[in-house]
Amino acid sequence: MIYDLHVHINPHADAGEIYEYDMYAKMRNMDLVGFVIHYTPKIPEKTLRNFRDMLFTFSIKSLAGVELYYPPRKIPSGFDYYLYHFSNITLEADMLRNLENIIIAHPFAYGMYIPDDILDILNEKNIAVEYNSAHFVPSLMNFYKKCKEREIEITFGSDAHTPQEIGEGFEKVNDLITPYEKLKIFR
Repeated sequence: MIYDLHVHINPHADAGEIYEYDMYAKMRNMDLVGFVIHYTPKIPEKTLRNFRDMLFTFSIKSLAGVELYYPPRKIPSGFDYYLYHFSNITLEADMLRNLENIIIAHPFAYGMYIPDDILDILNEKNIAVEYNSAHFVPSLMNFYKKCKEREIEITFGSDAHTPQEIGEGFEKVNDLITPYEKLKIFR
């Protein structure tokens, strides 16, 4: 199954923009697209509802995700999954003990560092790491191999901000990422 769990879409998009996302997902033979909204507590609940409702207009299977900046001040409910965006921080065991069933977005980007000694905690807490094609550099391949050896889920995300970027890079890592059917991070 071809999927992308990190696609940003304007929550105020018009029908034409919506159609383009649907069209490009079909052109890339996507089976599932996870649309993500950057969350701040200032976003009105109505905007979050409209975002989730907009996904029913797609002909492809779609999920609603939210990207939270760590540490989140509030966690909105009603989403299928949660991406955590860490900036300028080294992940520590104590930080992860209160988290579970999440995806670490774009590992090692934005000044985030994940030491090897916490990888087992990721597996224990059902914390997946994202293979983010927009932020991938070849030196990360060793990290992903270590995650795979420890049976840590690896999701795919393009971090698309336009319809044309949906699924970009999936074909390169199909054997590395966890198949969608086996992911346990969904709510």
